[in-house]
Amino acid sequence: MLPPVRGIRLLLALLSPMAPLVLLSQPFRVSAADLVFSGNLVRVGHGSISVRLVDRRVIDAILPHKSFLGSVTIAAEYKTGDQVRIACKPIQRVWEEETSRYQYLEVTNLQLLPRPLLEERSNRLEFPPGREGVNQTTAGLDAVAQGQLEHAREVNLARASNMPNFVADETAMRYASDSASAKWRHVDTIQTEIAFKGIRVVRQRIRKNGRTWGRPFEALPGFKWYGGFGTESRPLFDPQCPTTIQYEGRAEVRGKQLLEYRFNSPADGCFGPFYFEYQRYNPARAGHFFIDDPGGNVIQLDEEASGFPAEFEFAQRKEEISWDYVRIGNVSHLLPVGANFVVLYSTGARWRVEVEYKNHRHFEASTNILFPQKEIRR
Repeated sequence: MLPPVRGIRLLLALLSPMAPLVLLSQPFRVSAADLVFSGNLVRVGHGSISVRLVDRRVIDAILPHKSFLGSVTIAAEYKTGDQVRIACKPIQRVWEEETSRYQYLEVTNLQLLPRPLLEERSNRLEFPPGREGVNQTTAGLDAVAQGQLEHAREVNLARASNMPNFVADETAMRYASDSASAKWRHVDTIQTEIAFKGIRVVRQRIRKNGRTWGRPFEALPGFKWYGGFGTESRPLFDPQCPTTIQYEGRAEVRGKQLLEYRFNSPADGCFGPFYFEYQRYNPARAGHFFIDDPGGNVIQLDEEASGFPAEFEFAQRKEEISWDYVRIGNVSHLLPVGANFVVLYSTGARWRVEVEYKNHRHFEASTNILFPQKEIRR
């Protein structure tokens, strides 16, 4: 028998003509076309939910009807961390404002699974794992190297919190290669006016091979690039992020003498997740960053994301980001000037994107711009 409170909630849901998930109280039935996932409930939104699987992928799916009552019903019956099983059907993608991304699945059934034993739960992934760790530097750094790193930590976190608002002209050359050939072929050239508000960004006035692209940036076919605009500072330097850093010495980069550091961050660290349709995954990161001395600013970042689950479409992603001092008006700002991305898909297909930013300028206050969250997508 259901507990009195839960029984009343389910009865109210069943009696309401707007209740989207009357199936919550029904046996778990699925159709042949449904996709079934089991994992931990990590989010209940107004119109969608998210479930984390044991391999750390997160599955996003919209509710059958986007109504406030639907999310209230689920929130009343379930809590974050509950073990659930969901069945979903593929749908024509739908843009969801709350998550600022497209949704590709719709929930057809949802079931609460028995709570695992305490020792089994302790071996399962927590949410988010590793975030309680402390940023660790390699033991043995001398006092000078340690002081330089702490100065860089302070400088870059402060800069990330006070990024200037500006507009730049972005030109991206996209190349592709299949698994049978190592030769790159030019796919297209994408030109945009890219507007920044701190670390939030939007692309507008998009042109593809010189012709106006009248759809959103997210609708471009093929690999789409994101990042490189200050979002890397917190994962590298925040003491609450589980990133390890090791000093490598001095190095010459683009004609400049810089300090080189190697870093590693585990899966589900502070770096952002990758999105591929209804799946998202936050892989481990490793690479190098270079800072100027005595300024302490990051001038270049080389990062590799790896260790994706076999079921995820990405197998590897490499990113190189460059910053330089750019004058806007009478003030000099350290801003992104270039980026390169190389992506390997699980099918063996590869994409390469070479990006350049020019004509940095303040955007006009009268411009009406929405700034969605940064994402990494297919």
